[in-house]
Amino acid sequence: MSENSLAKETHESGGESLEIGAESLEFYSQENVRESSRIRDSTDRISALPDCLLVHIISFLGLKKAAATSILAKRWQFLWAELPSLEFRIYEPGTGKLTKTKTDFVAWVNSIIATRRGNYLEKLKVAFEYEDCFAPDVDNWLEFAIKNKVKEVSLYFCLSRDFYTLREMMYYNLSFTSLYLDACILDPKRTIEWPSLTELRISRVNLPQSVVEKILSGCPVLSSLDLSMCHGFTCLETNSKNLCKVRVLESEEEEEGSKPFFQISAPNLKDLNLQLSPIRRQLKLKNIPSLVSASFCYSDPWGHLTSEDVSNAKQVFEKIEHVKELALGPGPIKALAGLMLTGWRFPIYTLRWLKIILSCDDFASIPGILGLLESSPDIETLIIASDLPSFSDYVWAPPAKDILVCDLLQLKTIKLINLADQYRNGEPLLTLAQILLKRTPVLEEMEIYVYHYDTDYFDKIEQSLRSYPKSSPKAVINIVDEFDFSTL
Repeated sequence: MSENSLAKETHESGGESLEIGAESLEFYSQENVRESSRIRDSTDRISALPDCLLVHIISFLGLKKAAATSILAKRWQFLWAELPSLEFRIYEPGTGKLTKTKTDFVAWVNSIIATRRGNYLEKLKVAFEYEDCFAPDVDNWLEFAIKNKVKEVSLYFCLSRDFYTLREMMYYNLSFTSLYLDACILDPKRTIEWPSLTELRISRVNLPQSVVEKILSGCPVLSSLDLSMCHGFTCLETNSKNLCKVRVLESEEEEEGSKPFFQISAPNLKDLNLQLSPIRRQLKLKNIPSLVSASFCYSDPWGHLTSEDVSNAKQVFEKIEHVKELALGPGPIKALAGLMLTGWRFPIYTLRWLKIILSCDDFASIPGILGLLESSPDIETLIIASDLPSFSDYVWAPPAKDILVCDLLQLKTIKLINLADQYRNGEPLLTLAQILLKRTPVLEEMEIYVYHYDTDYFDKIEQSLRSYPKSSPKAVINIVDEFDFSTL
């Protein structure tokens, strides 16, 4: 066979030769041409899509990757500049590593905003450690966003010691639907008008009562309000038909000018989450008939109960008898146990879901828990957890009230988390589990997390739990040595 009829190509591979005939080369060449044509046709079909659809596609890539598409073709050069959402973070998601210096980060944001096209912006989110020298830059970013009718703004000035003061242009806006303002001073000279705002989060700032009142009066469709580590206000009072969710998380440290009470009145509120400080701060609930879900953590779980604490607990627990879901922290539970000692009788609650978080040595509160359960005939799910394992010299003694006087006829799911203390022979877990297993005839699952000190200890706890009599033939006891506390 002549050289013209056969081309030989030799590849060294494990000592073997591969001969490819001209016919094969022609076949591979044709396949490569067809594959290249398919890729080119596919690219052409994508490029033929309208700009709005292409922008929507690359919006899922994130800002940096979307900007990289500009090198694909001339058609793609400026598409990324029309992204409807701009999110800038100085920290790398997942790792928390710095991606730039603060100065470089600000310059990068400025350059992106300067090159952006279009006259509409859905979101602007910025997260970096703010300093006062960057105030003019932040002003420009917000002015740009407002001109582009931005709907969602998030300013998260993480770890910042300086506070950014919002400019007057921010207090009147028809487009805002969601605002998150961290370490931002709100000092409106006139009213606040955010007629489209449905979600507002403010954190780490002094918030005078007058500003809170302007917010409530100037946001007619506000449905969710979150005030985290803010101070300076004492009352949330509104008749809004739309405000259905409120969260107030105060700093654990007493702030200058803090008041001894906090009052809330909202007839249409459905979800309330309060964590109040400083020590002895009292909670006043007024006019909350629509409340469905409530979470309370207030007062000082480590101090001694006062008569004011007990009186406040009585007022709170009498106001929430109609809620369906209730979460209680160490402070309210401790106050509840003290309230029982006065002879107070629980109202009948409509609870279906109850979560209780105990401090590591607050096991004397168990009678209060049992009393609450007896007054909750409709309860279906119960979670009791301790925040940390105890290493103190507290001596366990069985509670004076260590029985339930009635069956819990609807209770199907129980979770007991981190309640077995090895220095107290597995108490209070063992006592609680034994009590509950006797009085839950429709129980389906009891999940128990035991801190795994050693195998012998774990086996001993498991053996004790499985020996207890159960009133429900369907009850399954699952004992685990791993638990995700972030789910509590």
